[in-house]
Amino acid sequence: MRYVRVSARAPGRTAAEIYPVISDFARYPELTDAVRSVDIEDLGPGRTGCSWEVTFRRGILKWTEEDHYDPENHRVDFSLVTGDLDHLVGHWWMRDEGPDCRIDFACDFDMGIPTLADVIEPIAAQTLGEYITVILRALVGEIVMIENEPDDTHEPQESHRPQETHEPSAVGAPAGGVRRRPV
Repeated sequence: MRYVRVSARAPGRTAAEIYPVISDFARYPELTDAVRSVDIEDLGPGRTGCSWEVTFRRGILKWTEEDHYDPENHRVDFSLVTGDLDHLVGHWWMRDEGPDCRIDFACDFDMGIPTLADVIEPIAAQTLGEYITVILRALVGEIVMIENEPDDTHEPQESHRPQETHEPSAVGAPAGGVRRRPV
């Protein structure tokens, strides 16, 4: 299993301003060629099912995740329902820090290919971090990447329910936007 974290600061912006922009997953295919499509199904108040199709190396990864929206806390938690991955769980979390908005993306994932995990998963983690950075810049505009902070708080490992409150890790990613979680 790999852990990916991308953290950034949007100078002069607020979490209330950034949250609806980040949580508009339908726009992601417009922002990068890597996201081929996102189909969204309404699952009821505060929940959607998002079916993703993304380019990975010379192929296409497909999965469906369930997203839980918490606009009050400016957070979206997601977890795998079905698809090409064995495990995917994570979140987007925006919060005000002084005059800026801090944006955190974090997830755990497992490609489900144990014999190739040490080869494929680091590449997938780096690629995901790069895609998230491209998407952030396209959605938000000016961002400052946050890097090299200690990894001392919560990391995604299982699905979160919207009523739960979690303190996500304050970790920035090293160059390339990815940090591997110790196993």
